[in-house]
Amino acid sequence: MTNTTSTIMRTDAMKHGFSCLMWTLVLLLLLAGVDQLLVRLPASLPAHVAVASFYRDLRSRVVDLVKGPRPAPGKPAGAPPQAAPPAKGKSAPASAPRSIEAVIEPHRARPAVQTPAPPSAPAPPAVKPQGATPVPRYVYADDRGELHFAETLAEIPEEFRDKAKALGE
Repeated sequence: MTNTTSTIMRTDAMKHGFSCLMWTLVLLLLLAGVDQLLVRLPASLPAHVAVASFYRDLRSRVVDLVKGPRPAPGKPAGAPPQAAPPAKGKSAPASAPRSIEAVIEPHRARPAVQTPAPPSAPAPPAVKPQGATPVPRYVYADDRGELHFAETLAEIPEEFRDKAKALGE
């Protein structure tokens, strides 16, 4: 009886393993089919063009990560890439690969531009005019230890005023 049970269990395990292997193979074949569809099929619809171009870019980046960047035409495979920064006022050709640093650096040099508030909108209350002395806000704890905030000392109950602290101290 035990031999029969163990044989049945082994057969079930083999069937299960074979089933997992087959479904994995089916999934890989489907992924390969979708890959080839996105890479080789000419895109005509706008959505298909967007998805196909995104996928081609993603695929080329993954291949570059795995195999290393491809050398430029006319350069030996072992030569390090040399990217000359474009002259000031001129942009790099559209076909030239750009690094993240080359894209970020011009923006880092410029200070952040702050757009002025529309003239009809009043300034938010948290913004103080320059040159004005800031009005201190106060924090105090009550009998139960709960913290409370107040704009002026008059808002604080008298028994807690001596323990109140101005914010920023």
